[in-house]
Amino acid sequence: MSSYTITSGILTAVIDEHAAEMHSLKRLDNNDEMLWQGDPAYWTGRNPTLFPMVGSTWDNEIHIGGQTYHMGNHGFARHSDFTCTEHDDTHVVMELRDSEDTLAQYPFHFILRNTYSIKDNILSVSCTVTNTNEVTMPFNFGFHPAFNVPLSKNAKAEDTRILFNQPQKIKGAMTTSMPLYRDLLAATIILERPRSTEFTLTDGIRSLTVTAPDFPWVAFWSPKAPFVCIEPWHSHTDFGPVSFPFEQREGTLLLEPGKTFTTGYTITVD
Repeated sequence: MSSYTITSGILTAVIDEHAAEMHSLKRLDNNDEMLWQGDPAYWTGRNPTLFPMVGSTWDNEIHIGGQTYHMGNHGFARHSDFTCTEHDDTHVVMELRDSEDTLAQYPFHFILRNTYSIKDNILSVSCTVTNTNEVTMPFNFGFHPAFNVPLSKNAKAEDTRILFNQPQKIKGAMTTSMPLYRDLLAATIILERPRSTEFTLTDGIRSLTVTAPDFPWVAFWSPKAPFVCIEPWHSHTDFGPVSFPFEQREGTLLLEPGKTFTTGYTITVD
């Protein structure tokens, strides 16, 4: 698999064809790596695309059209090899299409495109899902970017926190600031219909802001490890026993034949 570098002269990012994952995000003036590097001692992921499943179903199986399919946690895009279809200095497009392997897990034809673009101090991530079937296609979708804690070499992990641009209820209390206590985030915190659309990760020296409007759920995960995930989701894992087929689950998106679903978020680096 090949990787591709894009730069604005302020930021630089590296995107790999495997899983269309970004492998690096740095400011050129200090060279601090802001993205989690997939240390297998904690978690090998970096910033996977969650498709066509977010999390897992209650029974760990996918029920579609009276048939049962087996798919890993967060779907198969995170383990798939994409193909770079466009690349220049400031943007790259990665594409995944259905294959024998995906059809064995999910009986639909699709085109998934991830576009990374960079301008000044902002990295934009946009994704499209196109239904190439003659029937409505049910699917889940989410993002799962992971960032180093702390962001800068000279900061301390215990000084790192997430700031909200609107008050949020965390563990029963309204707040605009969430410290990254490991006991707090060992289990994923999920905000439903969040009031906040901007989530700023700061260690007191360096900060970045994930801007994610129009997402029904945003999750945070930091399992006693030197990273935190800020995850905008259009769908969600099953929170309790669910006996409905996949297309009737809460959070499952329904895309008509020939139509395209578009979503995205940005990362602004201070």
